Amino acid sequence: MNFEKMRKYNGTKLMSFMWESVMAVIFIVLCIILLLFPSYFQNNPVITGGLRIGLGIVFGLYGLAKVYKAYTKMKVKDDE
Repeated sequence: MNFEKMRKYNGTKLMSFMWESVMAVIFIVLCIILLLFPSYFQNNPVITGGLRIGLGIVFGLYGLAKVYKAYTKMKVKDDE
């Protein structure tokens, strides 16, 4: 095991990276549920077709932005 590589990650920053990654996965899963499973929301009068698609797109884009942010944070840490 390479302990020198593990030492350069601060515990707080690593937990922040893990939190951002988990949140990104949650938003992407919400996007997939909203866009690919319309029958799940069939009996809900609030989430109609247009709102469901709009929320799915927004959640997907936000999830991808979180993935990019976490990736750039970790890449900057690797370069140091």
